Amino acid sequence: MQERTLEELYKKLKEFDRLMDKEEYLLDEIRDAVEAQDLAFAAQICDFVLNEEFEKFGAFLRTRALMWLTGYIAQNLKESEYPNFNDFTDCLWKFKWIVSGVAKSSVIEKELIDKVNEAMLFYYERLELSLAAYYKALMNQNIDMGDAREAKANYELWKKLAKDDMGDCEACEASDEIAYLCFVGEHAAALELAEPILSGELTCAEVPHATYAPILFSMIKTGKIEEAKALLPKAAATIESNPRVINEIAPLIEIAVRLGERETALNLARKHSAAILDGNDDLNDLRFFIAVSAFGDENDYKIALEIAGKFDARNGNTYYSDYLNEFYAEFGF
Repeated sequence: MQERTLEELYKKLKEFDRLMDKEEYLLDEIRDAVEAQDLAFAAQICDFVLNEEFEKFGAFLRTRALMWLTGYIAQNLKESEYPNFNDFTDCLWKFKWIVSGVAKSSVIEKELIDKVNEAMLFYYERLELSLAAYYKALMNQNIDMGDAREAKANYELWKKLAKDDMGDCEACEASDEIAYLCFVGEHAAALELAEPILSGELTCAEVPHATYAPILFSMIKTGKIEEAKALLPKAAATIESNPRVINEIAPLIEIAVRLGERETALNLARKHSAAILDGNDDLNDLRFFIAVSAFGDENDYKIALEIAGKFDARNGNTYYSDYLNEFYAEFGF
């Protein structure tokens, strides 16, 4: 059988316009390579999927790729050639992002979420790494699943443990804590912690981009309406400057509605709907349709309700349905 190459794979990917189609193709290629016992090529594809310098793929594909690749490397470690220990530690680093975001797709069943959580814990314990990154990743996952009780438990475990080389930069650490504080309603504390980010003292590749939404929500909750209105255009412009984080626009549309800036909300929705909805992580879709249910037609609300139901069924609660209905009752037509 003729050996396949990544160059051929890249060429084929260019034939697809939608990210969803690219992901289906890549899943098939990984499966076919494994079935053909072309494990080195399967590893190359997985590594490509997990390398965000190319394209940010969805949670389901990335989770599957990381689980397979880490197991493959662990079984085939070599001193000087691929895969080696540096490849293995690179996978362990990526577990933080995968576990944090694994619940962003309603397609991912609870069983797979539990498996990837268990895998991260297993590898981190075996290598005697600090579990601070593990508990923070679980906390972020809990937030996406609308589980305040588990989020609080994992937040406390995260904060009490010392960090090691697997810890994130100071900006990301602060950003994740701000998101947690906003989620559990500690808005004044969130804004206090956000001061170095708003001043530009703390920044990184995804901060302040990913931090604007919880900051703005906390401003609204604490009555800082004019401050929020002043920050919103800057937040939108900053996110728009980095297409890789364009999904962060979705909660800004809702925030604009809550601030009475409906024209801004409508403009953001029109401008970025295609980019937000092009992907397999439908939590972004849900956030978008919740926001536009305030000024769209009745079908937008129905779509939001359908997606919310999928997440709630998987998560075992009614968090998103309740959130949607409270928002729609206050701001919908």
